[in-house]
Amino acid sequence: MSFFAFYFLVKQNLRTLAKTKLILMKKTLLSLVVIATAFWSQSQVTFSGVSPASVVGNYNFGVQAGEGIWPGEVDDATWNVVAPDFNINGTFIQDTLMLVEDGTPGMNPQGNPISQEGCSTLTNDLSGKIAVVYRNTCEFGTKVLNAQNAGAIACIIVNREDAIIGMLGGADGVNVTIPCIAISSVDGATLINEMVSGPVVVFLGNKLGVFANDMGSYAEDMLIAPFATYQESQINGFDLGIQLYNYGSVTQNAATVNAQITGPAGPVYDQTVALPTMATADTAFVFNGNTLEFPRFDLGAGNYPVGDYTLTYTITPDASDNDPGDNVFVYNFNVNATMISLAGNDGTSPLSNSYPKNSTTQYKSCMFYVDTNASVLTVEGIHFTAYSSDLTTVPLAGEEITITIEEWNDVWADITDPNIFSGLDSLNVLVFEQYYPATDAENGVSQYIPLTSPLPLVNSQRYLVCLETFNSEIAFGYDNQDYSANQAISLMPVSPLQIDGSTGQWYSGWNGTSASSIGLQVGYTGLSEISSEIKGKAYPNPAGDNLMISVEAEGAAVLTVTDLSGKVVLAKDVNLVNGLSAVNTSTLEAGMYIFNVTLENGSRSIFNVVKK
Repeated sequence: MSFFAFYFLVKQNLRTLAKTKLILMKKTLLSLVVIATAFWSQSQVTFSGVSPASVVGNYNFGVQAGEGIWPGEVDDATWNVVAPDFNINGTFIQDTLMLVEDGTPGMNPQGNPISQEGCSTLTNDLSGKIAVVYRNTCEFGTKVLNAQNAGAIACIIVNREDAIIGMLGGADGVNVTIPCIAISSVDGATLINEMVSGPVVVFLGNKLGVFANDMGSYAEDMLIAPFATYQESQINGFDLGIQLYNYGSVTQNAATVNAQITGPAGPVYDQTVALPTMATADTAFVFNGNTLEFPRFDLGAGNYPVGDYTLTYTITPDASDNDPGDNVFVYNFNVNATMISLAGNDGTSPLSNSYPKNSTTQYKSCMFYVDTNASVLTVEGIHFTAYSSDLTTVPLAGEEITITIEEWNDVWADITDPNIFSGLDSLNVLVFEQYYPATDAENGVSQYIPLTSPLPLVNSQRYLVCLETFNSEIAFGYDNQDYSANQAISLMPVSPLQIDGSTGQWYSGWNGTSASSIGLQVGYTGLSEISSEIKGKAYPNPAGDNLMISVEAEGAAVLTVTDLSGKVVLAKDVNLVNGLSAVNTSTLEAGMYIFNVTLENGSRSIFNVVKK
């Protein structure tokens, strides 16, 4: 079994919680059967920050593969961990983190001290501490054994990439008697940066019954906006949902969960669901179609003001939560005129905050896209970020990157179809572009590549937008939006990827079903571009029968108003005085429109107006 397949197997065994439990729930929604039930032991074992406040919360982790102290793992004797057994309720370790030190000089390719990889006998005393070790060269078992011999009571290995891995014991695993987990490079950096300022205390173990009042959830157990960056014609509401757990030792009789969405002008959604009585170890499912559900978030087509939105889930137990780090979850999404992406954006480009990779020859990172209203758009270009972790040995400049948009016409119903990825190497290619970074200054910086010819989109057509590199050391950017629950409920892929080309394998995504930072730059059908050459806006917006347009220009201009199909619904001459001109819109029906103000010198301003 390849390491990559092994990583996914370990991930599946450890955190079946969302990906299996939610899929099972999807299959039983119509009969409305499962509302509160005992949850699997996997969800009870957590790794969380205790102090300081900046590290409080749950972190995803991988475990010692084939070691029975971890729920879901069957002991294969490759590790010799004897205690504690995290299958037992209330069994945990809580203590202070300490970086290992073995005195080896130099820095590794990730920019971390080689001495903190823990591959040789340690020179520092870790008695009673939880060791923190960087992954890189030697076997996992060797690192953990060295930490154990220095007195550590547990071990945390920080991965090279922002991904969760399972750990094989290697030659020294049979001598290891302490537990060890692996965390992502991003989470590792969070903890290590805080260690510089003072002690960092963490919790590792089975939290069931440790506290009296303890309700919680995981980021991968709740629905979020299907896109973190919406082009305004594409957003048409979405379902909310969350899976909750009572970890505490007392029964919850009046716990609640609230979902609130705040838009550019303030709150636009605020709903609270009262939970049923939940005994210790009970799970509650609050999803559309179940007895417990949130109303669908839907402002109506064309009624989503451009700007930033925040979705917040808040879990409130009967009494003050004794472990509140998993009570509040916050997600952001954006509505704009010109871009579609699973990732968030900085105003001009998709966000990239991690660069996972695990190939030996080539690597393809993709974004799945389908929309019933896609035909109002054309794709004009692609945003993406490429990254080399060590520019000294692997320069980014000159590396070949291919960009494709393909029709995914294979016959499949959802991700449970075993043949869903069987035909991905022979899809109908609509767009093929090649890009070669000019300099290493592009490393980790989002780039925009205009298409040779804009691509008109088709309603309900499945598309796969992909980036591919033929260098195993080059990675592509991802945002840490977690689409696990969205994928598990919709059963549609989010960010498929392929490792090692036609000889390799397709996967439904990296850990956490994170968002590929691919951005589609789009224009409305019939317009060559959407971006404004000069700034303009209308107010009030949403508007009634009269509004004022405001453009950074003076004098005569032509106003053309089109609906989302590209049909001209209003055209008139206007005169801008101090940049302002009044417009009567009483002939327009309710909906969203594109206002195009063209000046005599050819300059123009394009902006969107919602008619109430």
